Amino acid sequence: MGVLAGRTALVTGASRGIGRGIAERLGRDGARVAVHYGRDEAAAKETVAAIEAVGGSAFTLGVELGPSGAAEALWEDSTGTRTGWTSW
Repeated sequence: MGVLAGRTALVTGASRGIGRGIAERLGRDGARVAVHYGRDEAAAKETVAAIEAVGGSAFTLGVELGPSGAAEALWEDSTGTRTGWTSW
């Protein structure tokens, strides 16, 4: 077990670039990773697959962060508090 076992990490912009690198590292360290994306669901799913390929746990969250209230919705989705969330 990694040093982050039992914890969940929310990484915004985790479908590519620096965000993806951070998400993959957190996954290797044992965290369950919420892989946020704004538009590119396929890239986010690739990040999840990469994390799972090395034994980690991850799931995608698609929320466009521009509109008012979007950051709050992303947080609610990542914690499972928004009605209708079924990925936990």
